[in-house]
Amino acid sequence: MTTTDLVVFAVSTLFIFVCVALMVMRVGPAVGYFQRRYAEKAERVLNRQLLMGVDINQVMLLTVIGVLACGMIGYLMGESGFWFVVFAVAAMFMPNLVLNHMEQKRRKKLETQLVDGITSLSSGVRAGLTLVQSMQLLAQNARPPIRQEIEHMLREYELGVDIGQAMLNASNRIRSPHYRLLFSAIQVHLQRGGDVAESLDRISDSVREIQRLDGKLTTLTAQGRSQAWMMGMAGIAIMGIGYVIAPVEAEAVLADPAGRFVLFVALLLVGAGAWWIRRIMSIDM
Repeated sequence: MTTTDLVVFAVSTLFIFVCVALMVMRVGPAVGYFQRRYAEKAERVLNRQLLMGVDINQVMLLTVIGVLACGMIGYLMGESGFWFVVFAVAAMFMPNLVLNHMEQKRRKKLETQLVDGITSLSSGVRAGLTLVQSMQLLAQNARPPIRQEIEHMLREYELGVDIGQAMLNASNRIRSPHYRLLFSAIQVHLQRGGDVAESLDRISDSVREIQRLDGKLTTLTAQGRSQAWMMGMAGIAIMGIGYVIAPVEAEAVLADPAGRFVLFVALLLVGAGAWWIRRIMSIDM
């Protein structure tokens, strides 16, 4: 090897090292950011809301193992690193989707129980109980998940936390505008005084009307949401039909790197369009 070859080799190695270092420096913080966001979300949903008491580090480890396992399944099915990347990237979004589903399902059930819970609090206050005693009565008679939230709030109160702060913590934990309205109104009443039962009745009527309008909006936007799902599944359905009608041409497209890249970009664009339609159809009350 001549001196020129050594110089070229050294410069090339240095260039590659600098490129890899810059990539790590740029990608590393982004990966760490998403990791922290996912850990915070898992902690909020699994431990603060569902009260499962799981170790978040174990959840993160299982998530990484699941992503690698899905990537290996894609590699074994497609016999290509391209399918490893596709399956691994798809698996990366699954835990977040599962957490979103669990959180939304629990929030919806809590909102369904809210009007009856307010009515129970109002009845307890009219019977001569204090607000805290009415909450204790609600915790004894209600069903989960509202019972879990009231019990958690009362435990904080018994440990010395102000009832207003305990309601604020519950509002941040539930992340529901209906509960935020209830707890904010109760806090204002505790500061200014007045008839608690009457205030609770007005809040109950307001929440009932908001839920009625919310249900009406859900009905009106149901067609748009179904179109988003149809748009998201259309690409996969067309690929399956093409594979059945012309399997040789379909296999040629999947075997060609350019064809796989085009399919991957098409799936990303279809998924982005479906997501955008669902974002447009989701109206916050």
